[in-house]
Amino acid sequence: MSRPDASTFTPTKDTTGLDPIEALSALDDTTRANIIGTIVGHPKGAPSKKELEYYNPSVAASTLTDHLTHLEEVGLIEVVERDREGLERGQPYRFFQLTDAARELFDRNNLFESDAYRAMFAEVEKTDEIEAAEAVERPDGRSPN
Repeated sequence: MSRPDASTFTPTKDTTGLDPIEALSALDDTTRANIIGTIVGHPKGAPSKKELEYYNPSVAASTLTDHLTHLEEVGLIEVVERDREGLERGQPYRFFQLTDAARELFDRNNLFESDAYRAMFAEVEKTDEIEAAEAVERPDGRSPN
């Protein structure tokens, strides 16, 4: 009995370097999917780790870091940093946002629709600390996804 050609079952990477199968497989984990939902719903499309911790309270900080690393490795998110000049002590300077390739992948597959996530996000009660974190300018200047 001959074996099928495995190359026909191997997804090819698109021109952006994002492997759609690998990227979507990363979202099989509920926590990672919730992190993406938090990023999509964030008013500026790029929450800090402090904000991600606040909006995902059941996830330990070290676990959150592991999930963020995985999402970055598969090409769904990227880290953007702003200059620390002008920031008060404790204000965030690192933010997490979807990559353009991730937004295109989600749009093609009707996933993580921005308006729905923003509507849910707007209803969450926020502490003064989180409102201050949300008010910090993001470095990219890219409009929210």
